[in-house]
Amino acid sequence: MRKVLFVTGIRSEYDILYPIMRAIQDQPGMAAGVVVTGAHLSPMYGLTVREVERDGVPIVARIESLLNSDTRAGRVKSAAIQLTSLVDVCEQFSPTFLVAPMDREEAMTVALVGAYTLTPVVHIGGGDTAEDGNVDNAVRHAVTKLSHLHMVSTRRSADRVIALGEEAWRVHVAGAPGLDRLLSTPDMPDEDLWREVGYNPDNRPFAIVIQHSIISDVELSGERMRLTLDALVSLGIPALVSYPNSDAGSQKIIQIIESKVQQHSGLLHKYQNLSRMAFVNMMRRANVIVGNSSCGIIEAPLFHLPVVNVGPRQRGREHAANIQFVNHDAAEIRDAIRRAIYDVAYRNAVSSCVNPYGDGHAGERIAAILAEVPIDGRLVHKVSTV
Repeated sequence: MRKVLFVTGIRSEYDILYPIMRAIQDQPGMAAGVVVTGAHLSPMYGLTVREVERDGVPIVARIESLLNSDTRAGRVKSAAIQLTSLVDVCEQFSPTFLVAPMDREEAMTVALVGAYTLTPVVHIGGGDTAEDGNVDNAVRHAVTKLSHLHMVSTRRSADRVIALGEEAWRVHVAGAPGLDRLLSTPDMPDEDLWREVGYNPDNRPFAIVIQHSIISDVELSGERMRLTLDALVSLGIPALVSYPNSDAGSQKIIQIIESKVQQHSGLLHKYQNLSRMAFVNMMRRANVIVGNSSCGIIEAPLFHLPVVNVGPRQRGREHAANIQFVNHDAAEIRDAIRRAIYDVAYRNAVSSCVNPYGDGHAGERIAAILAEVPIDGRLVHKVSTV
């Protein structure tokens, strides 16, 4: 039996990994387990461990690692707690593969454990890059060098991983697994959707807002969220506003969200956590995504959904023609939102955009590769080609 151990610390990351877990569970001779940590176990971020429980993937361990902090140092200390505990979990579970998810601290802790214990590390989403100065970029490339197999989203990412010195046989273009859920999630009746969301835009054009902080500008994170929400309010656009991830600066963003929603309850509605079914169906009905989430880069193009990406986060990433990149400037944000919703020519152009991140079958490809790859000394013996 080949045992594949996943580690997830936040809802958005889990939804990307879940299609791979499900495909592995369906693969004969394979089993998936998951370690739940970080924001999943925090009431502040919606106790999203409950979603993992509902999906039925065996939870191997729960690691309480998230400090009640809004600082850069707090995030590093949380990662250290996670790393220490993960070593013991891996000793007990004895996985065949460890899955390093994308570019958060979970990817780094998993990769370190695998590299030092000679447990093959499977990196999801390597080779991607951005020009935003965020730590995620450095983490992503560092994890690439510590990993043994690379499940990349695009051909361009594959070329970048190989340019980093990874042997070509280790690199597989699987697509982005986050797309899989978009195809597999059933339609939800309007009445059921808006009941779960807790707000009904009443057939008006509406926005989804997902905006996170970046490590270089933590102190500005609250003010930047205020600019985004003020732009939507000034246009009279209803918005469903997500809580941010748990990075440094997130608590400043949450304070602004709470304040603005209280002031403009008729237009703005917050949510900590939605079921996968509700979120995907909300995306299907939305007119625009505003903020700086990778959801706008990777997943929104599959629905031909316009995106206004605010600020430097995500800039320089491979993307489809559905994205407008704007600065943290009220007039720029307003103009871009207005164009995304009301400019017929622009919306027609977005309706034909091509998603470079795959076709929604990445989980199946990755599971098939892990079922067949030889597990031998060659796999864990890293050789650089540069």
